[in-house]
Amino acid sequence: MKLITETSFDCELTESKSGGTSIVGIYSSAGLKNNNGRIYKREVLEPQIEEMSGKAKNKTLWGELSHPANPEINAERIAILTTQLEWKGDHVYGKSKVLDTPMGQTAKVLIKEGKMGISSRGLGTVSEEGYVNEDFRMITWDLVTDPSNNPSWIKGIFEGKEWDSPLFGIVNTNDRLSGLTKEKEIELILDRLQPILKKSREQIFKALQ
Repeated sequence: MKLITETSFDCELTESKSGGTSIVGIYSSAGLKNNNGRIYKREVLEPQIEEMSGKAKNKTLWGELSHPANPEINAERIAILTTQLEWKGDHVYGKSKVLDTPMGQTAKVLIKEGKMGISSRGLGTVSEEGYVNEDFRMITWDLVTDPSNNPSWIKGIFEGKEWDSPLFGIVNTNDRLSGLTKEKEIELILDRLQPILKKSREQIFKALQ
């Protein structure tokens, strides 16, 4: 088996006094050929994501700044701690806390000034057709600079001021939906409108009674 890495660049970084600095977005994708020419079947990726979700809940899913040459986690290079993973369609969305370690501090500057990616690290083999085989074993996600998984970018959002909105939650006052395509922006707004519309209907019915 060899070290297999895939980078995704469809993430955004948010900063708050209460929650610290976090990265949220697409971490992995199933059925999509990336820039390395590799494809992960859903049935190959699902058990690995389930295992990684357990590590995330136990706060043991550490990530480094840039990929190392070996699969082991180097404590001196840890920059992030992945805390949440969930499937949405064929994409795996994740959330990682950017830590106040030396590498984490460097990562915050790099994300603020440019673009970084969140990249999976695992061991496995690849078929001649480009499909990652069933022997694949996920290790973690790291912060990197080179893209491979097309749908995912980390876009730095460093907030000068936070405010709560029933539509957007905590957002950036200067660049609220920075880095999102028009289609994804509309999808995000519609998703967040649903609970508001439901609540409004309930309040109207209650007032009419």
